[in-house]
Amino acid sequence: MTISNMKEKIDNLLSKEPSRWMEKALRDEVNEAWLERSSNIALRILGALQANRMTQKELAEKTGVSPQQVSKLLKGNENLTLETIAKFEAALCIVLIAIPESVSGSEAELSTAHVQKKSASRIRGSKALLSAPQGRAAEKVHEAGSGYGKKARKKVNIRG
Repeated sequence: MTISNMKEKIDNLLSKEPSRWMEKALRDEVNEAWLERSSNIALRILGALQANRMTQKELAEKTGVSPQQVSKLLKGNENLTLETIAKFEAALCIVLIAIPESVSGSEAELSTAHVQKKSASRIRGSKALLSAPQGRAAEKVHEAGSGYGKKARKKVNIRG
């Protein structure tokens, strides 16, 4: 095999499109809260499927959700609708989301304020990361990890 043949093979293996890993890493960081919940729900559904000896295809048939969509949802990276969650709960006889029966006004206001503050902090961090030079942003994403595994992940310090 000549060097030109090797170079040609390598060129054929390389993607013609630029990598979008940075875009995905930033999306995951901004959407960390719902992605974590989505992953937890997917794990509960997978456990219920196993306990009920049911396949993903059977779940799709019972819920009226396409098998492809069920597969996507069970990867834990899709934003589930309340309608889909309710269908899965009914089909699997489980509770995926519990809502307290009554919440006092001050508790609800405090909870909402906390969520808004946390969201604002994430958005500020993501904007700073987006405005950073590509090399610095890549370094921060590398330091933070892929975004999977809450305990292993370090918090990104943008200004540091």
